[in-house]
Amino acid sequence: MARTEFIRVRVTPEEKKIITQKALSSYRMVSDYVRDSALEKEIMVFKGVDEIAKELRYQGNNLNQLTVMARQNRIDFVDFKPFMEVLERVWQALNSCLQRAG
Repeated sequence: MARTEFIRVRVTPEEKKIITQKALSSYRMVSDYVRDSALEKEIMVFKGVDEIAKELRYQGNNLNQLTVMARQNRIDFVDFKPFMEVLERVWQALNSCLQRAG
């Protein structure tokens, strides 16, 4: 359902700073964070996810570069073993975060 209604709320500069920091630390936009909080949805923050996301971005960049080179016929064969090893480590790290949270 489309969100078409607005709710305006006045806050102090300090309250705005706190709400913004909480939203950023939960990887949400302020509007999403406030909506989820008001609707009493569970907001979970996993420590260590920043490093995992950083590694996934690196691997995504690497795969993108390989895709471009393959389309340009600059490479014929790609060894995916290193990518699979990294993805396995990322998967283990994510599972570790989930176990600590639960």
